[in-house]
Amino acid sequence: MKLSISTQLFLRDPIDEEVFKLISSYGFSRCELWAMGRHFNYKDKKVVESVKHWSEKFGLSLDSAHLPLYTEDSSGSKLMKVALGDREWAKKSVDELLFSAEALLRLGVKLFVIHVGGEKEIFIENFEKLYRETDSAFAMENDPMGYPLSTDVFDIVNILRKELKGGEERIGACIDVGHANIWEKPPESVIEKGKGKISATHISDNDGNSDLHLVPGDGVINWEKVISAFKSIEYSGNFTYELAPAENRKEVLDKLKKFSEQFDLI
Repeated sequence: MKLSISTQLFLRDPIDEEVFKLISSYGFSRCELWAMGRHFNYKDKKVVESVKHWSEKFGLSLDSAHLPLYTEDSSGSKLMKVALGDREWAKKSVDELLFSAEALLRLGVKLFVIHVGGEKEIFIENFEKLYRETDSAFAMENDPMGYPLSTDVFDIVNILRKELKGGEERIGACIDVGHANIWEKPPESVIEKGKGKISATHISDNDGNSDLHLVPGDGVINWEKVISAFKSIEYSGNFTYELAPAENRKEVLDKLKKFSEQFDLI
């Protein structure tokens, strides 16, 4: 497994050079971008070029990105839900995701994390349109609201791999361990079912009831069993910390470093 960290930790503010400087100073060499307008304005070419410069300056590989869940104005107000599984928003959602993907590809992103966001059949229909417009890899994430569960995501992955050219190499599941801990306890049991299907992870802790995105070890998840499960299925992708936006970022990163060292992840 390869350590990575999501910029969700910095989501309250527009992304800047200090984000990359701080992440790099804690020994990370990989980073997952949260493609949300106020945080990372992928529609502004200057912002995209700056992110490219900063990531290269501090030696951070932007090899994955979370595609937008909604569009925002400059104040952070939500303008439109981005959901391929919602027929009302389908066409606009495809267009928005393609626009964000184009910017992210210029940064070297190779894998896009995406939510189903609605009905499975509608999602599959519209995902195919998105898929055919890019040669990138995609990972469908289990949802904090209960659908899709990880097992549902595995089913969707199986369907898409059979239907789409190159699907075996380009389509997988992103297992959010925190989400699984709410709906599919214990999360290690889900991981064990995902051998050969899991291509990305989101790592955080919680109390078993709410999607808190805590630092691993600050909740109730048994991380020894979770990490053992990933090793048992020979998962070799990114182990991506996705934590709640915080002001005390150095404190959070200090905790992450200790956790990573405890489990020999560094």
